[in-house]
Amino acid sequence: MPICFQVVVRKLQNTRMHRFAALILLAVLASIVSASPSLADEITNFSTNLRILPDTTVDVHEDLTVRFSTPRHGIKRFIPVVYRRNGNDYKIDLKLQGVTSTGGQYVPYKTEKQGRDFFIVIGNPDKTVLGLHQYHIHYTVRRVVNFFEQAPELYWNATGNEWHMPIEKAVARVDFPRVQDKSEIRAKAFIGEEGSAKTTAYTLDLNSATFSCSRLEPGEGLTVVVGLPAGHILKPTQWQEFLYLAADWWPLVILPLLTFSLCFNVWWYLGRDAIKRQAVSVEWEPPKELSPAEVGTLIDEKCDLSDIVSTLIDLAARGYLTIREFKTDSLFFFRNKDYEFTRLPESEQQKKSPLNIYERRFLDAMFGWGRNDLKKVNLSDLKYRFYRELRKIESDIYKSMIDKGLFLQSPDDVRMSWYCIGSVLFIGAFIAGPLQASFGFGFLLSAVIVWCFARTMPARTRKGCEALNQCLSFQRFVKLAEKERIRKLVTDDPTIFGRLLPYAMVLGAADQWADAFKDLITSPPDWYISNGSGFHTHSFVRDLGDGTRTMGQTFTSIPSSSAGSGGSGFSGGSSGGGFGGGGGSSW
Repeated sequence: MPICFQVVVRKLQNTRMHRFAALILLAVLASIVSASPSLADEITNFSTNLRILPDTTVDVHEDLTVRFSTPRHGIKRFIPVVYRRNGNDYKIDLKLQGVTSTGGQYVPYKTEKQGRDFFIVIGNPDKTVLGLHQYHIHYTVRRVVNFFEQAPELYWNATGNEWHMPIEKAVARVDFPRVQDKSEIRAKAFIGEEGSAKTTAYTLDLNSATFSCSRLEPGEGLTVVVGLPAGHILKPTQWQEFLYLAADWWPLVILPLLTFSLCFNVWWYLGRDAIKRQAVSVEWEPPKELSPAEVGTLIDEKCDLSDIVSTLIDLAARGYLTIREFKTDSLFFFRNKDYEFTRLPESEQQKKSPLNIYERRFLDAMFGWGRNDLKKVNLSDLKYRFYRELRKIESDIYKSMIDKGLFLQSPDDVRMSWYCIGSVLFIGAFIAGPLQASFGFGFLLSAVIVWCFARTMPARTRKGCEALNQCLSFQRFVKLAEKERIRKLVTDDPTIFGRLLPYAMVLGAADQWADAFKDLITSPPDWYISNGSGFHTHSFVRDLGDGTRTMGQTFTSIPSSSAGSGGSGFSGGSSGGGFGGGGGSSW
């Protein structure tokens, strides 16, 4: 019994404690000692032979002689196979060829991947060994030879710095194709804990370099560096390098491909219109149940500012207000023109064309601020006031179109959902990027793909497609209508020019509309009062277009706030650096 145990027992007896307590303490102390057997086990000899093949494959033979002081099943050897380079994982290709014992006898073993390491568990779990035992581990590795200006270099951690037992002697031999002169070979070896720059002796031959050192404590290792002349070993082909690179950076390719495939399938089944677009005919009127703002939104599935502003012109054409243009001395958005809007009293014309929700909100936003009985307002007065209602008007327009069966969901909500998904991927890129660059760039490209698809995801219903076709038919009529046909329309309905002008504006055909009525209309619509003399449809449409742009700038005006490693082993090398390494323990 160890002396420390005897002292403890004697003290317990002297204090008249029960012998049973002494036995328990002895059992606890014995378990503590048996729980750390690796301190008594040791590697008496660790011999590594590395042979650099012409294709840059390195053939590795490790011979370990292990003295087990207590019964053990064998040893565990683990080797890192994933390293860090350029902010991303760099994987070497390790293939285990076999594990044998003295005289080439088979030794049971199993392998597994744990994180960055390749584990080899050697020994029979049903048997134990004691005393000296030899293990021969044979494996090959690729991607461990670096090239600096075409000069090959092997930087290899021969023993590893993570063994739990000491190594009495370590030897590493590197074989390579024969050189002409020893001066062409560069060699170096580091020993000690990871990061140590302490070197050890070596010997050189024309086709080998041998390194050795004496006792290495747990946590210490032997790392070797061998550099050969440029061209002595050929680099892998570009195709091989590409395959290796693809294996390291697979998330950069796979994630965007998966994202594209998912987005494309969602678009194919949910993001396309209910029916294919049909050949466009000629129709002299847009859909009667749709306002200009709804037509403009239906065309591109987006409620633009120009669509909202067209509501003002449409309300004037329907008898709800008049627009008077007048000159002003102060510059208003770099123009010396302002506009006065007058709300008209209820009339029979208004009863024939009642207001919907967003039109009523539009008028209230123009005339309802400040006091309820406001009948006249200047455009300049709406600056910094109207913007509060814009988002609500836009939402009401989308809701109106959903209620009419043109869309199943608000196109804006659909786009926003996909933009949010893209934003989550974008944020994920900055989270994953520092951990692994390939995932960072993969998420970033995926975010861009989702954002691109977001614009195409809204879909029109069958009724929406039919209405769209009618809108495009009216657009074609504007562009192709014959003069005589227009003349007859003016004769039948003298108000047609002003009444349908807002539709032509949202369809981008205002100039063609003006050209079609040239010389047929000699005065502006009764809802527009100009301060100029003479009337021409082109100049009227141009001035009205300038005016609507000014109105759009005014409606959106918001007051400003006053609130305030692939490095060389010869340059900065150390123990524990390079490829290889790892360590092991008994079990």
